[in-house]
Amino acid sequence: MNAAAFALQCAWQCVQFWTPLSVTVLLLWLIYRPDRFHPYIDDAVLAALDLTHGNATARNLRYDLSLGLGFRNSHSRLSILYLDVGATAFYNDTKLGTAVNSLPNFRQPPKNTTVWHPAFQGTLDGFSGKAAAELERERASRVVHVRVRVDLTLMYKVWFVENVVFYVYDCWLWFSLPHKDAPALFHGDGIRCWRV
Repeated sequence: MNAAAFALQCAWQCVQFWTPLSVTVLLLWLIYRPDRFHPYIDDAVLAALDLTHGNATARNLRYDLSLGLGFRNSHSRLSILYLDVGATAFYNDTKLGTAVNSLPNFRQPPKNTTVWHPAFQGTLDGFSGKAAAELERERASRVVHVRVRVDLTLMYKVWFVENVVFYVYDCWLWFSLPHKDAPALFHGDGIRCWRV
């Protein structure tokens, strides 16, 4: 057997081996569709998003936000292991801070919902420019928008194949500001967060 025939035979054997395996993996992915996973927000409370006095050129932004962030495993057979879950709050692309409480690693069985209540509290020094002007404009109109970014590292196992995936989601919240010193409430009724 010459070298060309040997190379052709090896290539054919590789095709015969890898094609069924690739098709099997693709079919399993289509059946289980881990990319269908989306966290959601049921409710949130914005207790503070106020500009306070700072120095002569910039002010400070005091924030206090808490929300109910749900994770639903809608698969009927697939368990999901949450390796890392993080959340960060933003106002007008300005990072306010990360959640002060963490969610430990956990395994979520099929057809199960887990709700995490991240809280964001603190003061952002030197808040000025377009973001401060936008906040004053929104507060005057009595509707304030806040974005929460959720970072997830998940692992799931389909038969003998373990997959680790990293997802980033943006959750958009809008609050109607009530009278002074009363917290603003958000009722999302399961509003989806969108993958970035």
